[in-house]
Amino acid sequence: MNWAQKELHDSLHSFDVILKARQLGITTFFCIYLLDKVLWNNNIQAGIIAHTLDDAQNIFQDKLKYAFDQLHPNIRKLFRAVGDSAKELAFNNGSIIRVGTSLRSSTLQYLHISEFGKICAKSPEKAREIITGSLNTVHVGQNIFIESTAEGKEGAFFNICQEAQKKKELTAIDFKFFFFPWWRHPEYLLNTFVNIPTTLEEYFAKLANKGITLTDQQKWWYVKKYQIQQEDMLREFPSYPEEAFQASQEGNWYALQIKELYDSNHITNVSYDRALPVFTAWDLGQADYTAIWFFQLNRSGDINVIDYFQGRDKPLDQLTTILKSKKYVYGNCIWPSDANARDRAGITFVTQARNLGWSGIVLEPHGLRDGINLVRATIGRCWFDQTKCKDGIITLENYKKKWSPIIGGWSSEPLHDEYSHGADAFRYLCSGLARLGHGGPKGPDNDYKALRNYWG
Repeated sequence: MNWAQKELHDSLHSFDVILKARQLGITTFFCIYLLDKVLWNNNIQAGIIAHTLDDAQNIFQDKLKYAFDQLHPNIRKLFRAVGDSAKELAFNNGSIIRVGTSLRSSTLQYLHISEFGKICAKSPEKAREIITGSLNTVHVGQNIFIESTAEGKEGAFFNICQEAQKKKELTAIDFKFFFFPWWRHPEYLLNTFVNIPTTLEEYFAKLANKGITLTDQQKWWYVKKYQIQQEDMLREFPSYPEEAFQASQEGNWYALQIKELYDSNHITNVSYDRALPVFTAWDLGQADYTAIWFFQLNRSGDINVIDYFQGRDKPLDQLTTILKSKKYVYGNCIWPSDANARDRAGITFVTQARNLGWSGIVLEPHGLRDGINLVRATIGRCWFDQTKCKDGIITLENYKKKWSPIIGGWSSEPLHDEYSHGADAFRYLCSGLARLGHGGPKGPDNDYKALRNYWG
């Protein structure tokens, strides 16, 4: 066993969740561990869930079947396989080990889920099936082992890791958290001198402040690896747990922009300026979520985003009570085009709002991709309060494209889920800035337009 495998072997709990860097042999360890359990114990049911069918077949052939076939002949003859299909091994002691993408109908004593973070990110329905089906097949006195690299701040893998890190004392059905960073692996070294870019020098200094001191050989390895992986290094080779979940994702609309906000400390403590009005940008939900961003436009042209609210099935009078309880002095609201749609009684949202004392502007319909590009261009001017806007920032981080199994990649359509409402409201915020007199992103095009408007 390598260092990570041995640490797992010596410290396993009944329920374990492992956040890891790539290529540490964690999946191999659990395959051998489960195979050992079914060979040397009678009537044991063990299962391994993989991300894809190809992954399941590779795990079965290259790890389980290969390991069993390579046993020493004097040991191998002790075991007789009574079932040997493309996805399971059954033995004459009544034990069986299966591999698949879901094991809902099985009753298991041991369950290992490989790359659960990827399953949650790319196949949320499959993740839900695993949670409601496969995880319910294991009970107290049995064992669950979940391991993965990170895939953003969403889904069951992220939630399980977050909860596990908080636990001081563990019951039999609490998950124990393991983290295996790249810098603990002795093979991740390079003995050839490499120039270290300023940005990575700053990154290594940040790690040193966290108590993570790297050798020159480790830094050189990281620099060369970063040249290929770029931002994926945070996900594939994390240095500390929080970093792993901040990694950008190809399928997330604003991943790069949110990372830049964190890197530039634009997510910090932002105070409410009582001398300025608080504008609000709304995404309207009837039998769905309503999301509202609260922001101020300061004198230097920055956008101070001071608060966020999201609630389900909230009528306008309740929303009014909630907003007024915040004691802000409100300016205009920004509402989407459907605010002019009439309800069953023939009354528009705008009419209802104005009857309750709200004034605002209704946006013209705009193209989704144009709106997303506007957000990307505008968000660098924003400063977010890290406490009051925490839930809203999570919606922006996790606003993603739909995964298309047909093309095997991300489509250009957004995924409509609990995160899309906050992202839509922020898109309306950016679209409405011009109507509030603060325009879009600064740049030469805006200057030329201003000159033309002035001189004719």
